[in-house]
Amino acid sequence: MLRTLHGYLTRDLLKVTLLSLVAVTLLMTVLAIIQPLRQMGLAGEQVLQLFVFTLPVMLSFTLPVAALFAATLVYGRFSQDRELLACRASGISTLALCGPALALGTVVTVLSLLLSNFVAPSLQTTAALAQSNLRGLVFNRLRTYGFLDYSDGERKHIIHADSVDPDNDTLYGVLYAYFRRTGPRHADVSGVYLAAASAARLHFETAENGDSRVTIQPVDLSVVQAGEGLAPPRSFAAAAPRFLMPVENPIRERPSWYCWDELLKVLRDPTLLGEVARRLEDIRQRICVDLLTEEVLRAVRAGRPYAGLVKGDETYSLSAPSAAADSRGAAVLSGPEAPAPPAVRLTIRRNGSAVQTVSARAGRVVTDWSRATGEPEVTVRLDGDVEVAIEGPAGRHVHREREWLRGQIPMPAELRRRSAGIRLTDVYARPEEFTTNPKVLKEIDYLRRRRIPRLADGLIAELHSRVAYGVSCFLMVAMGAALGLIFRGGQFISAFAISAVPAASVITLLMMGKGMVRNHALPAEMGLACIWGGIAALLAANVLIYWRLARR
Repeated sequence: MLRTLHGYLTRDLLKVTLLSLVAVTLLMTVLAIIQPLRQMGLAGEQVLQLFVFTLPVMLSFTLPVAALFAATLVYGRFSQDRELLACRASGISTLALCGPALALGTVVTVLSLLLSNFVAPSLQTTAALAQSNLRGLVFNRLRTYGFLDYSDGERKHIIHADSVDPDNDTLYGVLYAYFRRTGPRHADVSGVYLAAASAARLHFETAENGDSRVTIQPVDLSVVQAGEGLAPPRSFAAAAPRFLMPVENPIRERPSWYCWDELLKVLRDPTLLGEVARRLEDIRQRICVDLLTEEVLRAVRAGRPYAGLVKGDETYSLSAPSAAADSRGAAVLSGPEAPAPPAVRLTIRRNGSAVQTVSARAGRVVTDWSRATGEPEVTVRLDGDVEVAIEGPAGRHVHREREWLRGQIPMPAELRRRSAGIRLTDVYARPEEFTTNPKVLKEIDYLRRRRIPRLADGLIAELHSRVAYGVSCFLMVAMGAALGLIFRGGQFISAFAISAVPAASVITLLMMGKGMVRNHALPAEMGLACIWGGIAALLAANVLIYWRLARR
């Protein structure tokens, strides 16, 4: 008889859970996820794909709610129809009737843990989906708000357009504003620079690491106003003006997108975190730049030419009276001022014979990374009374230029091997072995002391909140069934409302606890106590309710 009752209750529980799950999931997905992203520029097909990717995430939230409603409804109706009284008359205990609800709570807990720890994090394609429509995001924002903006520290940049032409990637009636923010919390503005253009062309780019940016190249640029003491950005006011603006992805990398094993792995090794890995990769590239700069400086200070740059069959030999490194790591070559003759010299040799000699008063050796190949490339720039002497079959030909430039020179093979052999974990653990650059050491110290501890706190908060939320699913369903049996006379809606209050309180405490753990100014134990304090209170409430049922 008990098996028959359990089968009857199980069928009703599954049916009501499934129906309410479909309704609540669709409602929450459409209102909370799809519509905001649709407004940001996603196409209809992408919205449909995003819906599929979002379902597992939403199910981990809606499944406990649906199971709680089903348990309260089924057991409330069971008590209302006098079936509970008949079972008691037959000698069946009230606690034995709660078996299907407890089994449902266990299943919901397992499914919730699987969804939140393995299924949902594996669908990181959502981020790639949003990034793939970078054009739509930018043009939709321009149509909706009329401007793009971003900040880089104390500087603020704003691009306004009267109208947009997405088909031709063009803006019309463009106004560019740039100003410096000062004072507490950057509340004051020290100067404003305004420039106008009749039109501007947009070029979109998404790097392999997920960073996105748009290049804005204005047409017929004219300066409207320049604030006192505020120089315009060189890249925007150059002869071929363009403006690089990073575009923030609406779905950013977060601990919630890590699987359980990945959370444990990155907690043990913070260099595996996407943000940290990108910063360390930038630092490794900076170390590679410093390697070349140090070799150039060492050769110049020793009074000998540097001949380590080779491109095809050409070998470049650099010499100068003095050299120093600038703030970006480039080697700056310099000689005496006029009227002394130019002393910075570059000699190009082919098969051991000099074919060209360039003399100038100053020069720079700059290293950058090619977007096409991802390899470091060197650019040599000489300026100031540049004199170019070319050796040819007809003899020596000498002419003067304002500037001499030779780029896309490969980094010396030995330096490339040394740079490639530097592991990110070693850069993080022992930076002093690889560089003496104070800016690089300061960046790593910032990662160690501030950024990584904050990211680690976020990982800890995510781990505890996932487990606590899974446990709460079982406790919520168990409470719903018990309250459904206690409230008679068709008051199962009241029972659901009463059981939803502690459920909402637990979720609120979980969110508060996560925020407190992430707040580096507060002890992590305080946040963990908030997370598990709600679970402890919910467990105590269940023990009290089931003790009352057992007495009845």
